[in-house]
Amino acid sequence: MKKIIQLSVSLFLVLGFNAKLNAQCIQGECSKKLGEFTFIKSVNVNSACIEGKANQFSYVFSQGSTYMVLACDSEKKGARMIVNLYDREKNLIATNKNRKKFYPSITFPCGATGVYYIESFYEGNSSDACGLNVLGFSRTH
Repeated sequence: MKKIIQLSVSLFLVLGFNAKLNAQCIQGECSKKLGEFTFIKSVNVNSACIEGKANQFSYVFSQGSTYMVLACDSEKKGARMIVNLYDREKNLIATNKNRKKFYPSITFPCGATGVYYIESFYEGNSSDACGLNVLGFSRTH
């Protein structure tokens, strides 16, 4: 019984410590950068997401709405987050990287209702890269 309690306490401490590290990864609240856009969801992106092993999620976008995807990363040299937006046929329609410049967000005015895919990964091989994607929408932009 004593071993079970010790294991439980150790597991709690490790999980709590990891949660604190992840919270410190992104300074401030990324979702505040949405401005007038309405928050939909956020997705963690960590160093395991490198090119070829990207994090991907989908969302149904509605015609007439404008969507914003924030790329909030720790901005470590050599490990910048790349975010790509794909249409329902998996054609690339937007990215936050243009040559060597990284943009903090993608804004997309949706012209056709359907499933869109958001893919995120880190350029480079930093083992301590971490970040967050935040998705928001607006009907007024």
